[in-house]
Order: sequence, then C-alpha cells, then structure tokens
Amino acid sequence: MLAPVVFLFFMLLSLSAVAASRTAPGLSPVKRTPTMDGIALPLLSFSSDQGFGYGAVGGMYLYGDGSKAPYAHALSAQVFFTARGAMNHYLRYDGPQLLGPLRLEGRLEYRQEKSSPFFGAGNLSAPDFRGDVDDQRYNYDKGSPGLWVRLRGRPFGENHPFQSYVGYGWRYTRVSPYETSILAQERPIGIEGGPSGQLLAGALWDTRDDEADPTSGGVEEVALRVSGLATFSRYQYAGVTLSERRYIRITPRLVFAQRLTLDMLFGEVPFFEWMTTGGVNVSEGIGGMSSVRGIERNRFAGNVKAFSNSELRFQAARMSFFGQPLALGTVVFLDLGRVWHPGVTDGKWHEWHPGIGGGLRFSRRAAVVRMDYARSTETGRQRFYITFGHMF
Repeated sequence: MLAPVVFLFFMLLSLSAVAASRTAPGLSPVKRTPTMDGIALPLLSFSSDQGFGYGAVGGMYLYGDGSKAPYAHALSAQVFFTARGAMNHYLRYDGPQLLGPLRLEGRLEYRQEKSSPFFGAGNLSAPDFRGDVDDQRYNYDKGSPGLWVRLRGRPFGENHPFQSYVGYGWRYTRVSPYETSILAQERPIGIEGGPSGQLLAGALWDTRDDEADPTSGGVEEVALRVSGLATFSRYQYAGVTLSERRYIRITPRLVFAQRLTLDMLFGEVPFFEWMTTGGVNVSEGIGGMSSVRGIERNRFAGNVKAFSNSELRFQAARMSFFGQPLALGTVVFLDLGRVWHPGVTDGKWHEWHPGIGGGLRFSRRAAVVRMDYARSTETGRQRFYITFGHMF
C-alpha cells in the first residue's frame, strides 16, 4: 500500500528499437517490432501501513520473434524497504513456452515485517481497532524467506482453453509476538513458526483475448494445496481455491471486469496462512491491494475467505512516451469481502466489508502499471496503491 511523496515515473524502454534503426549505409531504415521491453520504477513513498519506503521494482519482457505469446521470457525483481522495518525483495521468472508446451514459473523472495498485521480470527475481529496500524496490539515481528516453482501446460493443444499445473512452494516463517499483542494473548496454531511446504495443483479454463490486459473472455480456476511431513512442513493442512474472472467489452474503449474468489482451508492451519489464497495469482486478505482495497492489509482473516472485485476499465488515450506507444486508462471499482472461522462469531451472512475507489492504468504491450485510490465505506479510512499488473 503505497501513498507516494515522490513517485519517479516509470520508463518504458525498447532496446531493440534502437538496434533496428541502425542500418547499413545506403539502405533505407526498416521498421521492426521491438523484441524487448524494459520497465524501471524507482520508489520513494509513504504508506499508512508501512511508513516511509524506498526501493526499486522493474521488469523485462523478451518477445523474441513474436511466435510466443504473450512473450518469450519475463524477468522481474523488486528491492523495497520501509521505515517500519519491512523488507520485500523478490526475483521472478516466467517462461510461457520454455519447455515446449510447458510454462515454467518461479519466484525466490525474502520478506520481513517488524509490524506484520494480526487482528485475530473471524469476520468481526478486533472490534476496538480504530485505524492505528502502529499499535503493537495488532502487530507482530515476522521474517519469511521462501520460494515456489510451477509448471503449467495445455494438454489438449496450444489454442485450447484448458490448462493444468503442478508445483511446489516452501517458506520458513519466524514469528516473534509482542508481549501486549493479540497474537501473544490468543496463541493460535503457528505461533511457533517454522517451515511450511506445499504441493500445488490446479486447472484453468482460459478464454481471455489477452493475458496481460484482457478485454473479453474469462478464466475459471480450481486450485489445491497440501502441506504435511512429506512436503517438509511443520503443519498438516489442505486448501481449495475456486475463482472466476470475467471480462465484458461494453464499447470499444470500455470493459467491465469481475472476479469472484472463494478459498477454504482445512486441518492444522497455521495462523499466517489464514490471510492467503491459492491459485495461479495468489492473493492475501481480506484487506489490501490484492483482495479488498481501502481496508487495512489482512484486516480480516480466517479459514474460509470470499471476496468480489468489480471494475469498469476505460481506455482514455494513447500517446507516445520516449518514442514508444503508451495507453492511458482509468478505472472505477467496488470490492467486497468477508471471512468465516471455526469457533468464533462471524456475524450475519450479509455482513461483508466493502471498499470503493478509482485509479489510473498505464500500459505498454504486456506491461501494465496501476495506481489506485480506495476508501472503506465502513470506517471512512483511505488507502493508495501503486504496483505492476491489473489486480486480476
């Protein structure tokens, strides 16, 4: 959640366009499609959740000869620090057709949070919370190096909408609760921290017209994750995630986008997994830039989570930036979410937590930067987000 005091605008570079403009003497320049895009985003920011922050995030997309969609290779990296003692560093690779028809994806990361949020379990947790995210009652100290790797494929052909995947994820979580915190008082499963390895599997039915910036079609997904001694995990539990993403073109420039997600966990679930979902695109919450915008990150957590995201996306203009085409878009959205957890009171079925807002989108081929402002209609508190890629 980044509310910037200074935001150094991202640079869209096309190195291959420079090379293509160099021709032999006496020959006319040949216009070619760029084979590489790069993004660099320096950050100097302030967040109501993380305080002053600084770092950099970037990505590189290699298109090759254009025969592989949406690109041949993608590599992204982030280095980020905040004044509240948080770190979020990662290196990620994506090769859509690296191993023949199989897509190889992987991520290596390290996260540290001196003030990782924990408000207890359930849809009505921490009723006395008034928005002070620095209050140690609602925080704990956490460190968590981890990695995951995944193979995705289309067993019925490259153009068939059915995809399946298998993978493995591992994380070691260090938990240090503050003496006055809710975590220290409740001492849920997972208070000891330790390793949690997961076997991952799932299937998708993908009819989107464009993976990075879709305007029609949709994705239905079912995902499974299992942890136990055989996966090098201290905890034994399983999870199921069901997700629906749908995109409807209303006019040539206006698209309605909708996502519905239901995530269910069973067994000996450590509390730090209450906030996560499974699937190809992992979310956390309820609350934050990947689930319900406008609500404090991970404000509501439990074994069962459900959320809905509705967006109207409008392509406002196209322009040239450093000699390369750039699209500017605007978005308005409504997010809703809630949780259920065994042994606690979760309120009535219609007690969902909403967030509303709007934002800007800057896109260049497969690269999308989003900036969102959101407000919780329950509390009136506000959030601002800057990140890469559409929310869904």
